[in-house]
Amino acid sequence: MMENILLVGHSGDMYGASRSLIKLVRILNAKYKVYVLLPEAGSLNAELSAILPADRILLYESLYIFTRNSFKLRFIGSTLVRFFDNLLTIRKIIRKYDIRIIHTNSGVVPAPALAAKISGRKHIWHIREWFGDFKKFWPIYSAYMTRFSDRVVCVSKTMAAQFQDHQNVMTIYNGFEIPQSRANISIPEALQQSLKQADLVLGCTSRIRLIRKGQEYLIEAIGIITQRTGKNIQAVLIGDYVPGYEWQKQTITALIKKYHLEDRIHFLGHLPDPLPFYKLFDVFVLPSGEPEPFGGVIMEAMSLGLPVIGSNAGGTTEQIANAQNGYLFENKNAEDLADKIGLFLNDPSSLKLFGECSKERVEKHFSLELHKENILRLYENILK
Repeated sequence: MMENILLVGHSGDMYGASRSLIKLVRILNAKYKVYVLLPEAGSLNAELSAILPADRILLYESLYIFTRNSFKLRFIGSTLVRFFDNLLTIRKIIRKYDIRIIHTNSGVVPAPALAAKISGRKHIWHIREWFGDFKKFWPIYSAYMTRFSDRVVCVSKTMAAQFQDHQNVMTIYNGFEIPQSRANISIPEALQQSLKQADLVLGCTSRIRLIRKGQEYLIEAIGIITQRTGKNIQAVLIGDYVPGYEWQKQTITALIKKYHLEDRIHFLGHLPDPLPFYKLFDVFVLPSGEPEPFGGVIMEAMSLGLPVIGSNAGGTTEQIANAQNGYLFENKNAEDLADKIGLFLNDPSSLKLFGECSKERVEKHFSLELHKENILRLYENILK
């Protein structure tokens, strides 16, 4: 008889953590009876519906997600009320569906771990976030995580280091497969012409947010190297602004005008399936100012045979082999990012060589099969 497990997601979108959740569902559903708890219906729900029966996708709109406001004094009361309400509701779900393992897919959903402990069930916490901005609260929260989890799984060694070598913490890299085919895409004629005339096309797929995702560093770097060389560098940015940060468009627009890049920076917004558009890129850039836990978009670019550039912080340093499949630039340093772009601009022959190395690294260190083996072994060990 299959054991019942519950995966808890923290959003209904289809960005990094949600894509990883889909992979977990596909891996685990072959051996276990999988239920998924989500805070909202969205594109993730639609994807899950193609894998799981409708009665195994549970929507709980009051699922509590930590934000920076959660720890401000005036919000402490409502935080505690929502936490205990979640605790009771998730316990009921555990009992109703006879759940054996609860797998929380994000570090910002606090209640499932304690609900599992009280219910006498196993709990896995999957950490995909950097908690540097938790500051004084982090020692308390990290202790809570390790105390009420049978395993804390981190997506990179850098993220695991946040827990100071705790015995319950382990690293399992996300897995990726080499795409076998790439669909045709349709883009405006004007964009096609702009990219054809480019000396180098850069791509970036990420939600847009200043500093955190760092699109401003990329735009400034393009401005700097354009002024230095006079070369035509084009950039294609895929992704919407982070909800609540749409006002930052003014800053981005002003920066583009400052460097006269109006015809060089192209925003495509959110795309349900961005992978086919990677064929437009010569180099993929993830310019995040804050450490990326383990950028899934970098792995997607690598699996498609693209050279990559990322900052020398977080899990990115484990993905990019510097000067082999890409370059690491100094975090938040647009000048250094411009230098690294210049290395590809001055040596176009390296694009193919670095791209081949990217695919080799995915196959050797970050394959979906290796990820599957590690996840299934984790579950087997916990259930013993």
